[in-house]
Formats: sequence, C-alpha cells, structure tokens
Amino acid sequence: MDLLFITQYTCFIFMVINAMILGISSIHVRWKNKRYEQSRWLFFVAMIGFASQFFVQMKFGFRATSTELGALINIIFYIPCFTLTALGIYNIEAPHAHFKQMYIVCGSIYAATIGAVVAGYCNTGSMYIGGWLYVMMLLHLINVIYCITKIVIAIKRHRMMLEAMTASDMLPFMRYAHACVAMLLISVSTVPFAIIHTPLTCIVAPLVLIAFLVFCITFVALGYSYMPTDELLDLEGDKELSKKVENDDIVDNSQQGATNNMRNTSGKQNILTEERIDLIKKRLDEWCGKKGYKDCSVNMLMLSLAIGISKDDLSLYFDQCLDSTFRIWLSDIRFNAAKEMMIKYPEYNNEIISTECGFSSRTHLYRVFKQKADCTPTAWRAGATEKK
Repeated sequence: MDLLFITQYTCFIFMVINAMILGISSIHVRWKNKRYEQSRWLFFVAMIGFASQFFVQMKFGFRATSTELGALINIIFYIPCFTLTALGIYNIEAPHAHFKQMYIVCGSIYAATIGAVVAGYCNTGSMYIGGWLYVMMLLHLINVIYCITKIVIAIKRHRMMLEAMTASDMLPFMRYAHACVAMLLISVSTVPFAIIHTPLTCIVAPLVLIAFLVFCITFVALGYSYMPTDELLDLEGDKELSKKVENDDIVDNSQQGATNNMRNTSGKQNILTEERIDLIKKRLDEWCGKKGYKDCSVNMLMLSLAIGISKDDLSLYFDQCLDSTFRIWLSDIRFNAAKEMMIKYPEYNNEIISTECGFSSRTHLYRVFKQKADCTPTAWRAGATEKK
C-alpha cells in the first residue's frame, strides 16, 4: 500500500468519524435550537461529501493516475463541501436575510467551475483540461476567501449582539468561533497547494484533519450550552419590535406621549423621563421578585416582552441610570442570588445553585465568582460560613 492511498484512507476514516460525531451527538443537545440543528446537518452532509471524495479517489485512482486529474476531481468535490461547511457556520452567525446573497455568490462560483470543466473538456476532448484547471483553482480560492470574509464579519457582529443582548456564558461560543476561523484559514492556506502537488497532500492532510476534528468537537460542545437566540438574529435591526412592545405597554396615554416626545429623531441619544424610569425600575423589580432570572436562556428581547418595556428603553435605563449593561446587570442579579442561596441553603451543591440562579452550568457559575469575588464558589461559601 503506497503513502498516497494510506493518506486518502485516513482522510476517509476521519471524515466518516466526524460525520458520526455530528449525527450521534444530536441526541445529546441540551436545548433544541433550530439554527443549530440546520447547521449540524449541513456539516454532516459536507463531511459525507469529503469522505465520498476520498473514497472515489481510492476507488478509481484519479490522483494516483495523474495529479492533474486528481486535482480536477478534488475541486469538483471541495467547492460544494466547503461551501456547505461555510453555510453551516454562517447559518448560526448571521440573520437569515443575509443568506440569499451568499447562496447566489457561492452557487454562481460553482456553476462557473462546472462551466470551466465543460469548456476544458470541449477544448481538449478529455478530462485533462489543461489551463482550465487553473481557472477552477482560482474560482475555488475566490469561493474560500469570500466565505471566510463573510463568516468573520458575521462572527464579530454576532459576538457584539450576544454581549449586548444576552447574559449567557460566552466561552463555548468563543471557542467555537475560534475553531471556525482556524479551520477555515488552514483550509485556504494549505488545500490549494495540496491539490496541485501530490507529495504535499501527505504533509497537509494531518493539519486539515485535526482542524476539522477540533471544529466538530467544539461545534458539539457549543450545542450543549448554546442558548436559543434565533429570535435575536432574525429581529436584528428590526425597528418594528420597539413599536410592537410600546403598543402593548400598560401606561396611560399622556405618559406614552411624553416618552415619545423625549425621543430625539435626529439620531442622538434619548433621555428617559422620571416617570418612565420609575416604571422600568418597578417592572424589573417585579420580574426579579418572580425570579425570572432563573431562566438561563433569557435575553434582552425576552425580558422586554416579559415586562412590556421596549429593549431600546431598557438599554437606555441600564446605561443612564445604572451605568451598566443588560449582561452585567443580570450577572449581578444572579451572583447575588447565588450568594444568598449559599448562605440560606448550605447543603446545596454548586450544581443546584447554578441551576436555581439561572447559570447555564457550574463552569459558568465558577467563572462569574472568579470575576466578581476573585474566588471559587466553594471558597466563598467556606468564607461565609466562617463569618457566621
């Protein structure tokens, strides 16, 4: 068995394992998230596509017969498989309104690639299409760079949105985002060279396989702790949301008119009236009194709908009156609730405390205590017990 065949066989096995990880892990997700599940099966199909490419190469020996012929088959498979992977990432990171452009661009690039194959075949009368192969490689590179650019921009926007609108643990998302970028960059920097130079395949393949495996593992880990934030992405930039909430808000007409008059239509920052501030404070206190913070998936939009205050006014309240943000405010609420529960119920372990106080996991509780108390929950509990 030669080195090329062993490399192809290893790649085939790795991609099948990745597909199995993605498929089997679907029964272990903590929260069902429509976007996440859609992305899972996009990745699954992409991994099956990559595995099929390696199987075809082993079965028919295209790469063993000719580097040029092997490269042609690689590109025909790689573009749709890479695009499916990119679309799966983009599906989690960006509003659905942005998908159409990406579908059109990637679809057009692949259509142009197939057109290059047809043109080359018509010109040479065989699958050895000569210079058209370099046209295909250029199109593949354009597709990869385009997808990476769109994804990096979307990840930055999504991170900013999550930091502003949610109070969940950001670490799983950040690990997933970094794994996405690393996997994509390794692909764009190594795969084109491996396509045209067979010996490089044996060197590059391990790097790409490790990148894809780490990506799949971090994606599965994200699914266990990823909050259902579909509505935030789908309503991102939706100016009608505030109007809808305001129409449902239970305030008298004169107060509503006063609030609207205080809004600056020129784009400058608004100022809340004293009556509005008192109303928001009352609604937030009522929400905390009902322990709404126990829902670890709560976000700014859910809070807005729950208390009948627009998310814009909530943002203004946190900024102007508390000199804080929704994320910091809710983290403080949960932190204080956790301390109170530890004192009141010393027999409760950290798992119960994290669940009862709205933390997504024990590790999230641990990180919040390290950030705010500079110690672990267990150490803080021990210190509070000694003070008694």
